[in-house]
Amino acid sequence: MYKHYAQPGPEDGGESPGHAVAILSMARDSRRVQVLDVNTDYQRLWGRPRKEWLGATPNVVEQEAANQQIIAQLHDALSTTGERDFEGIGGREVSRQHDGSRRHIEWRITAMGGYQHDTITLVLTQRDVTGQVENEAQLKQLATTDMLTGLVNRSQFDTTLKSELSRHDRYARPLSLIMLDIDYFKDINDGYGHDVGDQILVEMANLLKGNLRQADYCARWGGEEFMLLTPETSLENAVFLADKIRRMINTSNFPVSGPVTASFGVVEAKPQESVKRIMKRVDNALYLAKEKGRDQVSPIELVNSARLA
Repeated sequence: MYKHYAQPGPEDGGESPGHAVAILSMARDSRRVQVLDVNTDYQRLWGRPRKEWLGATPNVVEQEAANQQIIAQLHDALSTTGERDFEGIGGREVSRQHDGSRRHIEWRITAMGGYQHDTITLVLTQRDVTGQVENEAQLKQLATTDMLTGLVNRSQFDTTLKSELSRHDRYARPLSLIMLDIDYFKDINDGYGHDVGDQILVEMANLLKGNLRQADYCARWGGEEFMLLTPETSLENAVFLADKIRRMINTSNFPVSGPVTASFGVVEAKPQESVKRIMKRVDNALYLAKEKGRDQVSPIELVNSARLA
């Protein structure tokens, strides 16, 4: 039925296996599934010759417990629907190999007709989609990450902020937002060049990441602006965190001759507050910190009502 090699080996040109196929049989009243035949790609995928697979339990994934769980799922699906209505089962599993590496296996099991003499013949098809999954993860990272600093970008931060505001409304837990801007950054770029300016942005990002909890979020908002989102944090504690970071910036060794400082705006989320509204409030707080002379931390309570209008 299939083209077989005496021993599994890499395809010409070192290409990955295509669709691995195994023909299986399963008794009506048994959860045991055995292999009737396998194609060459199945041998390549699992690294054993055909003769060792005949009569054996098929591999859907490497781990025995996960394999048995899938076979139990198959038996239950056949018992529930009957072979005539059985449309197959499938999924995508992470298969951990003996060397510790991981493969993503996409699989599907379908029936070749109904039961004959209380035994049903099944077809298992599989595909190694590790490369596809890794490419998807890389594309997602490119779409959500600022390439210079490695922080999440503005678009991803918007999504996170919206989610955390919803969580804040559901559970009535404190949530604070900090916006910081490097003071006189244009003068740094003009005086030292954009390469030095980029170095300062990278070092600033590292400083911020090194002083946040695992639950906090840090993003490059744009240019020399950064955002910090701190769940379970009151305004008072957020102000304390912002001032701690401000002082650390003052004493850090950036690649310029003079000091580098930053200004901070801090707000605590209000009930049912929109993304647009809280962003306006934190921007106003940052503006006040700049207006007061920079190198300041300004909580929103200090912003006068005229500025909030």
